Amino acid sequence: MASLQDSMNSFKKQQEKCQSSPKSKSIAEGISVADLKDAYPTIVEDLQALKAATEIWLLSNPDLKEDIAYPNDPQVPFKVDDELKILFRAIELPHDMLEIELDLQKNGMKPATNAAMRRVMAQNGNICNKPKEKKKKKAKISKCTKPTNAHLRELFRNLNG
Repeated sequence: MASLQDSMNSFKKQQEKCQSSPKSKSIAEGISVADLKDAYPTIVEDLQALKAATEIWLLSNPDLKEDIAYPNDPQVPFKVDDELKILFRAIELPHDMLEIELDLQKNGMKPATNAAMRRVMAQNGNICNKPKEKKKKKAKISKCTKPTNAHLRELFRNLNG
């Protein structure tokens, strides 16, 4: 447990160090895992151990395409507005994927899946998860390549005449 505490202390020191960098302004209170990887070789394993011990949160940031480590500090209180909770719980999604796809199409968006086609294929038993075989292209003779054996002219002179 001492190594976890040392890791947490190292994490906090690295976080304080990176707070002054311009990149960390977009990270808010968390610290980029890419910045932490320079600390010592086993930092990733220690971060996973800290995550398992609920000492930190590792969240992915799609803008920066990397994970961000946030300290899980119970002394820092935060409160979510009751209005936000009510709004979040009031959203009802359709249970059928077809309805979701139709709503997306009505709003001018293209759905990533086609549930109707999948259902038809499943009923017919045509679901094929095997990758298609790629055909090999035949090698073509390029314009730079001469089809004659110019380097063997001496051998062919005696045959022709």
